[in-house]
Order: sequence, then structure tokens, then C-alpha cells
Amino acid sequence: MISKETMHSVMSLREKLADPEKRAAGIADVENMIKIKESHLARAEWGSCCSNIGNLVPQIDSELQMLQNILEVLRKGDRSKASSLLEDYIAFLQENYRPEPEHW
Repeated sequence: MISKETMHSVMSLREKLADPEKRAAGIADVENMIKIKESHLARAEWGSCCSNIGNLVPQIDSELQMLQNILEVLRKGDRSKASSLLEDYIAFLQENYRPEPEHW
């Protein structure tokens, strides 16, 4: 499951990549996403001995690699390539997660 806040932050990153003046903000957002995914990965690896959460490790690791690739390209200043990689990341999220329900 993926939260609405997470998808909103990814979609706002798309807008920031389209605006050259928001490059620094886009880089900061990707760095923050990487920190969050690293935390998720650590928890999933820690919990892999105790439950089925270990199945998430490869998926989170793939996300982390995608985000690191986006960050590397952004730092080099290639917004076009970063946007393309971000679209791949969005497709990955849509394929591998279901949206958070409207009502709990």
C-alpha cells in the first residue's frame, strides 16, 4: 500500500523537475525520499527473520536504486533524463503498490 502523501510528494517532484529554478528543491526532495527508503529497507531487513516483511526487501531496494539514479542525474543537471527516470519510478510505484483506501 502507498500513502496519498507519498504519491503527492512524487508528483510534486515531477513539477519541480520541469522548473529549472526548483532544481535545488527537487534534489532535496529526492535526498529525503532516499533517507525514508533507507529507513524502510533497514526495518524490512530487521523484520525479515520474524515475518513476511522480508519479501519487501528486494522491492524497497529497487526503489532505493531508482531514487539514487534520479539523484545522480539531477546533480549532473540533466533534467530530461531525471524526468524520464522519475516516470519509470512512478510506473514502478503504480505497478507494485495499491493506493491507500479513501476511508479507514
